[in-house]
Amino acid sequence: MSTDETDLSVGKSSITAYSRLSYTMWHALAEFIDNSTQSRLNYPDLVDEVLRAEGTPLVVDIVHNRLKRELTIRDNSIGMNKDDLKAALQIAQPTKDSKGRSKYGMGMKTAACWIGKQWKVITAELTSGEEWTADIDVNAVAEGRARVPMTMRPVGGTEHYTTIVISEMHRQIQVRTEETIRAYLGSMYRFDIQSGRLKLTFNNVEVTPPDNYEFSVDEGGAPRRQDFQTTIGGKPVKGWFGVLQRGGRKFGGFSLFQNQRQIRGFPNAWKPAIIFGGVDAEGANNLVAQRLTGVIELDGFDVSHTKDEILYEGSEEEELEKYLEKLTLDYVTFAQRPRGKRGSNWTKEKLQELANGFKQEFGSPELKDAFNAAVLPPLETITANNKRQVASLTTEDNLATLDVSPELKVIFSVQQRSEHDPHLTIDAGAEAGTIYVIINGLHPYYSQIESPDAVEECMRQYLYDAIAEYKVTKLAARLTPETIRRLKNDLLKAEVVRIENRAAAERAGAVPAEPTPDA
Repeated sequence: MSTDETDLSVGKSSITAYSRLSYTMWHALAEFIDNSTQSRLNYPDLVDEVLRAEGTPLVVDIVHNRLKRELTIRDNSIGMNKDDLKAALQIAQPTKDSKGRSKYGMGMKTAACWIGKQWKVITAELTSGEEWTADIDVNAVAEGRARVPMTMRPVGGTEHYTTIVISEMHRQIQVRTEETIRAYLGSMYRFDIQSGRLKLTFNNVEVTPPDNYEFSVDEGGAPRRQDFQTTIGGKPVKGWFGVLQRGGRKFGGFSLFQNQRQIRGFPNAWKPAIIFGGVDAEGANNLVAQRLTGVIELDGFDVSHTKDEILYEGSEEEELEKYLEKLTLDYVTFAQRPRGKRGSNWTKEKLQELANGFKQEFGSPELKDAFNAAVLPPLETITANNKRQVASLTTEDNLATLDVSPELKVIFSVQQRSEHDPHLTIDAGAEAGTIYVIINGLHPYYSQIESPDAVEECMRQYLYDAIAEYKVTKLAARLTPETIRRLKNDLLKAEVVRIENRAAAERAGAVPAEPTPDA
């Protein structure tokens, strides 16, 4: 019997596999921000002194050029010299600065290859007087041409920056995705942004954290928010939790942080079933899932190399869940109460503050002009247009049906009508007991709503309006704004009763937590 041994090697073509990693665009972009912010953490005195003298915080600007299919990330951190840049281009070989947020020595390379086929790093270290550029052709590296050309040009000794340009992008960033990217990045780097250590922009729009929390208050008027600190598996765990006055699906849950950088959180936070209820707790949309929120710092735990999941060992996750379940019990009980039971305490001052916030919208010259110049077409014209809208629907359109009662069926749809068509069409169909609700998805007001929760609430109110109008026509009452509002009032109150009954049944364990529509 003979023995031998060989080296375990990784082929150069493996670099192309990075484009298939389970990144999201915001987690990929975060890899570059991690490097910028960790550079400052590595050399705090030097970087702080330079930035303070220049009168600027650490700035990371991200620009997406949709036409050129190019993404640029630039920072004003300390920069790199030639040797640092060479070391940074070594895959999975941590450098002397690879720690904290950049401990794996992979992030910049994997993220850049995930985003595009070509990328380059342009950097100048403070006082070096040299700008170095490295050009990486991913396909060329995969084919065995692994030498990366590096060029130098002289610059001023006070220059310091790193710019990464990624081209031939594998995936484009749609306009509607930009706000999602800002929301995630704002949450990921909330500690840095709130402290003033970091200014982050995406396509010239400053990224802000989502931390304008309005907590419910207890009987003494104190916010329902509590700090905590413990150890799990010998590792430190600390943070806070609270109950929001006005919640929402994306605001509920625990945001998980390491090194003050979010690993998982808003607007897709961690919602363990033992606390938030339901078998499919990640999709739960009950009051607890909307209102119980918090931040947990898990320094010392392992994270995935894409930095989007905490990697627990043994029973650590179960221990953490049980600890939080006991700790948050009173808050969970409070969060389950329908908000209407608490009273809003709308003082004169609070009402005026709300009105001040509305002034820009309701007091605008545009709204005044529209109000003063309002002219309605004849009722016959409006009715005829409604009929045409309904008649234009086909079986291929996206239609949904609500069976409200044996006497009423609502068919509703969001149609990409002209921006000049009405925002909403409500009309009776040819079949008795059927009404159509058509929302114009291209109407300027509706199309600018970014929040999915706001869109859903907008559609819900349209449906209530339609049902109230229909029912008033069937009653021995005049069809007036007052009668419609009164009928809608009764419908809305019925929904509050349903929520209360459901919450009571959940607390009693009679029914599972209510799932989301797409769960």
